[in-house]
Amino acid sequence: MICRVVDNIEDRAQPFAWKEQHFREFHGLIEQPASAPRILAAWLVLRVASLLAVIVLWILNRKGDLFKAIVVFNGMLTLGLLANMTALIDVLFGLSSQAVKSLLVDVVLMAVSDILIFSIWYWIIDPPGVEENPHEDAPWEFLFPQRGSVLPHYESWQPRYTDYLYLAFTTSFAFSPTDTLPLTRRAKMLMLLQSSISLITLTAIAGSAINILASGSG
Repeated sequence: MICRVVDNIEDRAQPFAWKEQHFREFHGLIEQPASAPRILAAWLVLRVASLLAVIVLWILNRKGDLFKAIVVFNGMLTLGLLANMTALIDVLFGLSSQAVKSLLVDVVLMAVSDILIFSIWYWIIDPPGVEENPHEDAPWEFLFPQRGSVLPHYESWQPRYTDYLYLAFTTSFAFSPTDTLPLTRRAKMLMLLQSSISLITLTAIAGSAINILASGSG
């Protein structure tokens, strides 16, 4: 990780004075472990502990507590996703074509994380939900095609996680609803957030990175 940060600073198309200043700031971070490294370590420990809590509650079949743990853990992942997007935008401008190749790998990982994180949000909020007591009579958050009309062999159809995974995938790449429509403000805001993250990640970051690669190879 340290080597990657150094390479990113070195590869930026910036004046020598700019690079010298950022090398000095990075050297100060390394010499002061009480600041950024400690914060990053605490954040990593918190995420690992939350994941272990989810696994333990799932093994013990504590569905009520498991639901709360999933909400907290997914909220942390969402904040991390937004932080990663901001960091990618910050390091993009001024990078050489060699450094951009590693950035594209981060973009792919971020796109996959975006789909998985929001598929869980959609799964949580839409009835019957994942809680111990299903809310089958609650208003729908999403209008799936099987819900919108009477279809043969789908009279008792209920959405499963794979349906929300597909919903998150299509929202991520279409930047808008496709065959499944949001019905509530909460669902609309979640889809708006996911589409915005995907739009910035896939068009702004990935598109700019590809342009840098193309100009570097030419």
